[in-house]
Amino acid sequence: MTREITSATNPFIKEVRALATSKKARQESGTFIIEGWRGIETLLTHESRQYKLETLVISEEWENDPRLPDHVDTVVLPDPLFAKVSDVKNAQGILGIVRPSPVPFEFFPDTGHYLLLDALRDPGNLGTLIRSAVGAGYDGILLYGDGVDPYNPKVIRSTMGSFAFANIWPIAHGDIDRMLSNGYELLATVGHGGENLYKTTFPKKTILAIGSEAHGLSTKLMQLADKKITIPLSATCESLNAAIAGSICMFQIKRG
Repeated sequence: MTREITSATNPFIKEVRALATSKKARQESGTFIIEGWRGIETLLTHESRQYKLETLVISEEWENDPRLPDHVDTVVLPDPLFAKVSDVKNAQGILGIVRPSPVPFEFFPDTGHYLLLDALRDPGNLGTLIRSAVGAGYDGILLYGDGVDPYNPKVIRSTMGSFAFANIWPIAHGDIDRMLSNGYELLATVGHGGENLYKTTFPKKTILAIGSEAHGLSTKLMQLADKKITIPLSATCESLNAAIAGSICMFQIKRG
C-alpha cells in the first residue's frame, strides 16, 4: 500500500524524526530506521529472522522505482519534507522502518568466536566492528555495559547493511560467567604489555573483549581475562582506534 503525506504536522513525520534522534522513542516503538538503499536492499533480498522491514519512506523521485516491493507499506514525501525526517545531510531519498525480533542469548557449547564490546560509545566504531565481525564470521556481538544504542542510525549506517547478518545481544555479567564456565577464554586487548597477537595461539572458543578508546576495558573484565593481547606497532604509532584494533584481532584470532 502506498500513501502520500504532504503536511509537516502529520503525526507520522514526528514519529519518524523521533526514531532518528531518540533512543527512548526507538525503545518505546520497538522499531528503528535504516537510511539509504544499500541497507534496505539487504533486507529485501536476504531473509532475516531478526529484522522485518515494516515501512518504506521515500521521496517523490523513488515513487516509480521498479526495485521497490509492492508488499511493504510505503509513504511518499515531498523532497523538503523528506529532508526533515532524514538523519543525513545528503539524503538518498529512501529510508525504512525496521522492527527487530530479538532472540534469547545462547552460545555454541563446543566452538565459537564472540566479540564483546565493553561500554563502547562511538556509533561509528560500533557499526564498523559489527561489519568486521560479520566479515570475519563471528558468531555474535555481545554488548556489555553502558554503550551506544546499536539501533542508533549512525551505527546502522556504519554497518553498510551487514547488521542484518549479525547476532547482537546485550549481556550481563552472569552471561560471561556462563561462557567462561563452559570453557570459553576471555581475550583482553591492551595497548602495551600483552602477548603478541601474531605469535599467540588461540583456542576454538574465544571471547574477544574490546573497550572504549577513552577508558579501555573495565577492571572487572581485565581481572577475568585469560589472555591479554597486544597488536605490535611501529614506534611512530602510539595506538589504533577501537574499530581498527578490534577488526585486526578478529581476523587473526579466527586463523587460530
